[in-house]
Amino acid sequence: MKNSGTAEAPIIIDKYGGDVRPIINGGGKRNGSNALYLNRVSYFEVNNLELTNTIPSGTSYAATGIRVVGGSSAGTAISNVFVRNCYVHDVNGAIDGQTNYNKSSGGIILDGKIYGALVQSCHVANCSVEGIRTTGDRAMAARSKDIIIDNNLIEYIYGDGIVMSGVTGGSKITRNTVYKACMNTGSENYAGIWTIGSLNTLVAYNEVYGMTGGGANDGVAFDADGYDTNSVTDGDIFEYNYSHDNNGGFMLFMNQSKNIKVRYNVSVNDIGTTRLKKLFLIEKTTYDSREIYNNVFYIKNPTASLFNVMNGVSSGKPYATFSNNIFYTTSTISSLSTQADNGLNFNNNCLFPSSTFTSLNWGTTVRNNNFYEDPVFVNPIGGNGLEAAKGYDVGSSSAALNAGVFISNNGGEDFAGNALPLGNPDVGAFQHAVVANAGSSLADAYVRNGTYASTNYGTTTDLVIKSDATSYARKAYTKFDISMITKPKVSSAKLKMYVAGVNTAPQRTINIYTTSTTSWLENSINWNNAPMDTVLVGKIPISGIGLQTIDVTSAINRLLTGTDRKASFLFLNTAATSSTNDMSFSSREAAANKPTLELLY
Repeated sequence: MKNSGTAEAPIIIDKYGGDVRPIINGGGKRNGSNALYLNRVSYFEVNNLELTNTIPSGTSYAATGIRVVGGSSAGTAISNVFVRNCYVHDVNGAIDGQTNYNKSSGGIILDGKIYGALVQSCHVANCSVEGIRTTGDRAMAARSKDIIIDNNLIEYIYGDGIVMSGVTGGSKITRNTVYKACMNTGSENYAGIWTIGSLNTLVAYNEVYGMTGGGANDGVAFDADGYDTNSVTDGDIFEYNYSHDNNGGFMLFMNQSKNIKVRYNVSVNDIGTTRLKKLFLIEKTTYDSREIYNNVFYIKNPTASLFNVMNGVSSGKPYATFSNNIFYTTSTISSLSTQADNGLNFNNNCLFPSSTFTSLNWGTTVRNNNFYEDPVFVNPIGGNGLEAAKGYDVGSSSAALNAGVFISNNGGEDFAGNALPLGNPDVGAFQHAVVANAGSSLADAYVRNGTYASTNYGTTTDLVIKSDATSYARKAYTKFDISMITKPKVSSAKLKMYVAGVNTAPQRTINIYTTSTTSWLENSINWNNAPMDTVLVGKIPISGIGLQTIDVTSAINRLLTGTDRKASFLFLNTAATSSTNDMSFSSREAAANKPTLELLY
């Protein structure tokens, strides 16, 4: 195909007359054949096709299912090419060691300069060499952009599952499943999902599993690649991915990868039983800008070193900073890295069991505030699908809760989509609802009517409330700072007040209101200047001493719609007057049981 459509009238190839996909069989009759070839076309859609390109037995040719060819490095880019819901299978091109081997062949290949392409909801199976990849020029001026590879199933692939090569901005690899890629048994290196010559590519919500090959060194689930100045990978983010049961490890950092973030991923059993037996493969580099934080690494098989170091830049080191991660092993580890002088930093990580990690040879690794307690996973049984990764969340008794160090620009949510706090997060890939005490009140006091209407009672240890004759009537106030809440609402707000004393009346009902203003001061408030009540928050019956918990969620959420970040409450008995219905709460000046506001968000 070599004609383009327009924005108003794109060219569309699609099925019709039923649910069965039309079949295009390329036949593999020559070297470099493609079942479907889109040559420098824009505004072109391919939907709901089945394609195969099987090389005849005894022949060694490169072959591809769908090939999209964009502009030349110095030429005009093509744009708006969409490949959706296609089944590409049995493309058995030449593999390494065979005549006509070409790594830019396989299932779906995007060549050249492309400004906008989508490969979505396709099934690519039994292909060699690659599953889905781009092969654009890696020189910055010639790179592609806005390439999206989304929601595809890639399985039984001889080489790489997905490769994003030569892109600058707007490109994403999201929601894909890669199963049994890297099926090669030779020395050629392949990986599950990787980027090279890539700027700010997002790799998220993918599952990579069941890879047993990948070459002498590779076979990792993910790779931030780059080996020279034209292939630098800069600013890519790997987040919310689940990798498991991969013999070659979790991640590779090549020497020309920088400013890489690896966060909120779950890796289970990604150290195999053959070859290098590593979790990370890291080349020496001069870039000290890789951040690996809030991940879970669950290790089952023994290894000599978690980090295998390769030469890369001879003057460099295998730089990386690890923070807020959980490293959990059920087996043995001898040392952290194959290179003792390693340039690694470990901060606020949970390392379990203690006996394994405290006895490691850490070399020159800088370590701060790591801890060695069982993270208490809720259901660490593994399995397929992103839901299975949630078994590596931690329980309510875990020391990982609220134990992390705050990292800015952290993506805003955890593996499960829960919002992250502005303060210290949990360690690991899952964030639990933040329980924040607004603390003992900013201010509290009671006021008294009549003769005492101008008297201040702001420093007493109790907050007295009474419905009685004028000079004996009392009401109480307390105020909290809620400025730590940055969300539009909380899921729960509990006001906790301790009843320190009651008179002889068997029961009294205390009304709680928000006040018309929060500007009152503890050392000057009195009956005459005390703010009025505005909205009734709730009522509590009180008959004896003890803790009272009042649900003020609606009140706090209402206050959060405004700009004032203080919550002021009035406590009032509106019943008939009585000389015996008085009661008192402990104030913030009391030695214990001070008023608190507990927020859940």
